[in-house]
Amino acid sequence: MPKKTKKEKLLARYHRKLRSLENLQVTGSPTLISTQATQVTPAEVKNVSVKPITEESRQTNQYFFSDLKKSLLLIVLIIGVEVGLYFAKLIKSF
Repeated sequence: MPKKTKKEKLLARYHRKLRSLENLQVTGSPTLISTQATQVTPAEVKNVSVKPITEESRQTNQYFFSDLKKSLLLIVLIIGVEVGLYFAKLIKSF
């Protein structure tokens, strides 16, 4: 008998997990959920501190976007060359 593939092993594990969950399912009455709205007091609200943007993070963002622009430009140029070569080959074959 051939060995199981990774997908078959994952499926088998998933089916076992489903069966065990079905067996453990509680058939008791559902619990009642309170419909009263709770008030949040200002003491419970967390104050989120806003960090000022540092010079280092600005430079990092600047470098990231400049590198991204260069990468996109190179990708467009490479794809353009590929398309040009494709059409040159088509014209040459006629």
